[in-house]
Amino acid sequence: MNLKALCKPAALAAGGLACAAGGAAAQTPDMAAMEKWASAAVIHYEATGVLSDKHVQIPAADADQYGDVVEKVTLSFDWDKNANAFVGAPKFVNHPATVSNLTGMDAGCPAGEMKGPYEHFDIVSMKSNGEGAIELTGVRKHPDTMVAESCGAGLKLYKAAEEPVSTWTGPPDPSMMAMGPYIPKDSPIRITPDGKSIIMTALNNNWVWTYTPSLK
Repeated sequence: MNLKALCKPAALAAGGLACAAGGAAAQTPDMAAMEKWASAAVIHYEATGVLSDKHVQIPAADADQYGDVVEKVTLSFDWDKNANAFVGAPKFVNHPATVSNLTGMDAGCPAGEMKGPYEHFDIVSMKSNGEGAIELTGVRKHPDTMVAESCGAGLKLYKAAEEPVSTWTGPPDPSMMAMGPYIPKDSPIRITPDGKSIIMTALNNNWVWTYTPSLK
């Protein structure tokens, strides 16, 4: 069994995720688990996405105020694995972002002030592309910010604003969990120690997705 066959190429390409491969994948998988997931038509997924970005520009304009941002979203949906489509309406929850290490132009400059919460990615809608990938369309919410212009002592107000953002993810084939012991340690795909979830690290951004599948 080649582990590459367990990945949906379109979903992985769209989401910047990579499938584990290598000599370890040639070992014998848990065939009972493989059959369990192969016979399922509809799979329920609970998923958590966490983004950790450094030195993010906080104002809604090109102004020197930055912070380290951690964002979290959770998804819940039923998935027809043959049609690569949602069954029913997917659900999502946007969690408050956290901002730390607020800085100005450089370490010696005033950090300025945030006058409200910053939300790096709040989901507005989820849409399947029919090939195994899911587009998450969202919004980035910049608060009113007071910025030390050119590292000066005075602070300038930049008004709050929102901008559209989007990213991609894709539900993994649960059969991967049967390959847990054989996935290379340096793979961007991991199985949790309890064997119930798949963790996927995106290659083109800093999202890390944890998918927990179950049978309908």
